[in-house]
Amino acid sequence: MKIGPGAVTVLLPLVLLQYAVGGAFYPFLGPYLESAKGFEVRDLSMLALGAGVVNCVMPFVWGALADRVIAVNRLICLLHLSAAFSLLLFSRGVGLAMLTGLFALYTAQQQPTNSLSNALCYHNLEDPQKQFGPLRLWGSIGWALPSVPIAFWILDGGERSLHFIIYLTFGLHLALAFLFPLLPHTPPAGRREGAGSFLADLKVLFQSPGFARLLLVTFLVQAGFAIMFYLSPLALGRSLVENDIRLGWLGPIQTCGVLIEIPLFLLLPRFLRRFGYRKVLGLGIAASVARHLVFASSTSPLMLALASQLIAPCVVFFLIGVSLAINSIAAREVRATSQTLLALTGSGLGSVLGLATSYLLASEDSVKSSFFFASGCSVLALALLVGLRFPGEGAGREKRGA
Repeated sequence: MKIGPGAVTVLLPLVLLQYAVGGAFYPFLGPYLESAKGFEVRDLSMLALGAGVVNCVMPFVWGALADRVIAVNRLICLLHLSAAFSLLLFSRGVGLAMLTGLFALYTAQQQPTNSLSNALCYHNLEDPQKQFGPLRLWGSIGWALPSVPIAFWILDGGERSLHFIIYLTFGLHLALAFLFPLLPHTPPAGRREGAGSFLADLKVLFQSPGFARLLLVTFLVQAGFAIMFYLSPLALGRSLVENDIRLGWLGPIQTCGVLIEIPLFLLLPRFLRRFGYRKVLGLGIAASVARHLVFASSTSPLMLALASQLIAPCVVFFLIGVSLAINSIAAREVRATSQTLLALTGSGLGSVLGLATSYLLASEDSVKSSFFFASGCSVLALALLVGLRFPGEGAGREKRGA
């Protein structure tokens, strides 16, 4: 049941801590593995590829459970609890094969919680299109809270052990697990009286106008996002070093993009009302095209630093925009499944395409060909948006015109 205006207050700690987990861990994963485990660039690509393969399956499993078996708020907390201890196991792993397997185990539990948290919010907000953007900006704040001080601490120079990020992230996972009593109880909508079978509801979802095409668009965009996420820091870091700029500036440059997300999230509801989903998604994809092309054609540290800030419209207008668009299409009985299908298609299949292609295209000296491939994927995704319509948008435009 929707909980009305108080929903944002109740859900805010979840969103804040959910993204604090990512901010404490993922920006520093590469340096941590390099210093603590002796990883090289190709090792990191293999680790990420293993996680992408697992995410081709697990998000759908968790989404189906949330829609039919277990309350989504309970599942989120259980996944964070198990992820906390999986992370400790990962930190004690040795060798590429073992670490890849343990990281895949961790991400199988951690990454789908983003989609499940979105589904929980959509279930309990009166107007997700209007309320979710201002709520989600607390996720950007949550990401920045650990990542900004850690980035500037590294900037201070000297030999720094990053092993503490494991314990910090472990504690944040536990905090999320202990949020269970505060979260709105949201039982599986698919178990309500009169609900159809899961397969029947899933069939209806895929037959909904625009749903399958949105998944394809997400697949293509996320292929480029995977390249952006793993190779952009490498390209920018090399540019800084070649121009005698301290490598420690890499972290602060990247965190600026996260902070830019905050005002964009405040603008998101207004943009959606005025322009509709298709144009807002197109704006996010266009930003990713521009970012990819700069990284593919320039080695200037200033140009790469400026292009790095385009991550903000990519995240706000596309990643969150497409999540809201999918929610506008999906029935309540498959709301969690629709969000995790988005993760499966994007973070799973799309990431596998992007990472596998970049593994083949990139060389030790240059990653430019990978960014040209990412640009092509995003341009194709833009073309697929043409003519796409969403529920209620036509009526909304007619009402404004009247």
